Formats: sequence, C-alpha cells, structure tokens
Amino acid sequence: MKKIYIMATYTGTIFSKFLAFFSEEKYIHISLSLDKELKNVYSFGRKNPRRILPAGFIEENLKLISTVYTNSITKIYELEVTAKQHQTLKIVLKEEFINNANKYRYNIKGLPMINFNLRYQRKYHYVCSQFCAKVLIDSGIIHFDKDYSLIKPKDLVELEDLKLVYEGTIIDLLKQN
Repeated sequence: MKKIYIMATYTGTIFSKFLAFFSEEKYIHISLSLDKELKNVYSFGRKNPRRILPAGFIEENLKLISTVYTNSITKIYELEVTAKQHQTLKIVLKEEFINNANKYRYNIKGLPMINFNLRYQRKYHYVCSQFCAKVLIDSGIIHFDKDYSLIKPKDLVELEDLKLVYEGTIIDLLKQN
C-alpha cells in the first residue's frame, strides 16, 4: 500500500474569507500531495500568492505561502491507496496537468455553480476541489455520487478512509519537515 495526502487550508485572504462565508466552511482550499514530506503539492489557485490573478494549475510553495500568509492553517489527511492507484495518479498528474500546466485556468465561472449544485464543466478550467476530485476519480481512487464539478472541499475531507495526520499552522508544519 502507498499513501497520498490531502491538505485542507485556510490562508485568511479576502478571497478565502469570502469563500468561507458562503460555504460556511473554514478550510476552503484543497491540495494534493503524493509524498509525506509535501515536497510536491498540487492544486488550482494563485500562481503568485501575493496576487489573486493569474490563477490556474499550480505546484504550491508552502514556504512562500507561510511567508506571505503567516497565520495560514491547515489540516493534512492521509489516504492509503494501492500501488497501482498511486502509479496511475502520478501518470494522470504528469501527463494531464504538469506537462500541460499553461493550458489550465481557475474556474471562476464554475465556482458559484458549486454552491447552487449546478453541474458546470469547462475544458482546462478547475477550482481546487474539482481538480482534486477529478484526478482522484480518474486514478480509480475514489468515486462520488455526484459530478466532480460539484465537489466541495468538505466532500474531500469527509472521505471515509482519511486519517488526520496534522492540524496547525503551515509555519509549524514546515518546522517539522
């Protein structure tokens, strides 16, 4: 068995406060990592943590995020997967997203649709939770009873087999690694 990691984060930006207010959830950003040390963390969000745009597929720099948003908090969940699922996830990430990162954009138009439970897919456009759900579904790791475009961060952190392995600030997390 292998392990993957799902990060739920709250940075305290104006945008995250806005999303938290409407979703009634605190941790509104979701990221995915295949390594325990969180050296490679993938998501959809700000390409530059200091600016809201441009946004799209990113490999998150946790050190920079913790420097810009010193009070950022996170919960990290561990999920056991088979070796085959882990390998498939690596391939999906590399071939579909990493190798084509410049094609991807943040799904601004799709964001409000999630709260209204309206399926809304746009090619090369995702929000963080849609991206994480899509790659986990495409890798055969999870299955949802609804379309990936309707997945909220809380849907991912409420998965049955997740194990909470860290809760605290990103700064403290980086001190541990």
